[in-house]
Amino acid sequence: MNRLRKFFTVCLAVLLLFSTVGMVNAEGNKKDLATILLVPLDDRPANVYFPTEVGAAAGVDVVTPPKEMIGMFTQPGNGKEISKWLLENGDQADGFVISTSMLAYGGLVASRTGVKSLEDAIEDIQVIKQLKQLYPEKPVYVFDTIQRLAVTAISDEYLKYYSQISEWAVLYDKVVNLGMEGKARLDELESIIPDAVLQDYKNARARNHSVNNLMIDWVNEGYIDHLILAQDDAAPYGLHRAERELLLDKVNKLRVEDQVAVFPGADEVGVVLVSRFVNKLFHTSPAFFIEYGGIHGDDWTAPFEDTTFDYNVQKHIVSAGGRVVDNEKEADIHLLLNTPSSAGTDRSVDITRLVTRTNELLSNGKQVAIGDVLIVNKADEAFVTELAENVDLTKILSYSGWNTAGNALGITVGHAAARTAFLEQKSGIGVPLYEQAAETHYEFLLHRYAKDQGYKNVVHPAARQYIQQIGASEWDLGSKYTLVNNFVKEKLTAETEKWYQYFDGKEVYIGSRGNKDFFKTISSLESVHVNLPWPRIFEAELEPDLELK
Repeated sequence: MNRLRKFFTVCLAVLLLFSTVGMVNAEGNKKDLATILLVPLDDRPANVYFPTEVGAAAGVDVVTPPKEMIGMFTQPGNGKEISKWLLENGDQADGFVISTSMLAYGGLVASRTGVKSLEDAIEDIQVIKQLKQLYPEKPVYVFDTIQRLAVTAISDEYLKYYSQISEWAVLYDKVVNLGMEGKARLDELESIIPDAVLQDYKNARARNHSVNNLMIDWVNEGYIDHLILAQDDAAPYGLHRAERELLLDKVNKLRVEDQVAVFPGADEVGVVLVSRFVNKLFHTSPAFFIEYGGIHGDDWTAPFEDTTFDYNVQKHIVSAGGRVVDNEKEADIHLLLNTPSSAGTDRSVDITRLVTRTNELLSNGKQVAIGDVLIVNKADEAFVTELAENVDLTKILSYSGWNTAGNALGITVGHAAARTAFLEQKSGIGVPLYEQAAETHYEFLLHRYAKDQGYKNVVHPAARQYIQQIGASEWDLGSKYTLVNNFVKEKLTAETEKWYQYFDGKEVYIGSRGNKDFFKTISSLESVHVNLPWPRIFEAELEPDLELK
């Protein structure tokens, strides 16, 4: 099998060497440098729009299955149809990024239920092996999730089970696995939670853990080039803890540590693996120098995570195709992370210091990426406001404050690593592709500020109040969907226009050919697409369309 891996590696190197040559025709028209077939975790923007934009910002076309194949909310995707789509289009792809959760169960929400049998799940992921057998020279990157503590809050009733099952899973680990206190409360929870709900949860966990194990086997057998097992929302204790330790033991025993990463996260992994493909394509590995705005990552375990944050940072960077350096003089990218302030520290002092440091680096011509990881689900409003008032936002390479710390981290790192790899190319790329990639890059950057601050801190709370006024549920809008969707469209469009003012009229660098640098000016916000993809307000589609002249 080691010979098989070496053969795959040599073939891949040859393919990627020639894939970057001659990709722009004589007329100089835009042509993407490569194509990835992406099977997303589900149909939400984080899993479709984010990786598609990050790929396009690096000149790579990321193609996903038709919407009707990947399901929506509680309606699972169709693994068999997606498998056919992969086989029918595989010859046109240069690589594959595949969510096992989508193929095996129909998406992230469906993966948390025990409806689908282990046998049927394994049948629907066989296409992964088929792709590597058909195209041994093309990278096959796969990601799966280690099931989170809770069930999905698809209704007010399930919101109750969300908390109860999380508590049960934590206590079970403490009491049964580790011999700690809490048995009385564990017994009480087992009497409260309906047997059917708890058994379904256990069935899903057992099935998913079996598939996690199988994916590691397939790495060892040469069918998967890189595997990420992302720990969905968790805590230091819980059923996932023992599962993760068993998986890591297996990785170590099989000596596939360089090909398998296990870390907290989920929705950001598509972006991370698209970035890995981009860096493989360009034979690059950007160096990240890490700076913490507050406490160091080894002193912090972020909410919904089960490892210290510094571990998560390193794992995300390496999986995205980058590397970590200790000497900032060697850095291609300065990764600034907005972590909590230490006890007794004036928060405003840390914010100002981080903003000042950003300006200092930018004024010295450095590339800066910012992970706003402090607060779950949204930007740190005080920080991002001061940042916007004092820093040219278009000069920042990437930014994210969306959802968990791991989610925000992965989006920031993946976007930065992919864009940097693209901009390092000084030949073989035509100006039209530079222009198109730059347009997408700045659209996604605008999207990040407007979404993470404008939506999460302004529109989302307003929508929640509006929902209460009209007597709806924020977890299932039902017949009130259109009313709420229109409310969100109006408010989020206005917020996007507000954030666009920080981009309007800015001259931006788009790339170089030889010694000649090219610049464009952000001239207008042509349109803003806003929509609630699911009948709830937790996430929203936001797609700004910019014009560069």
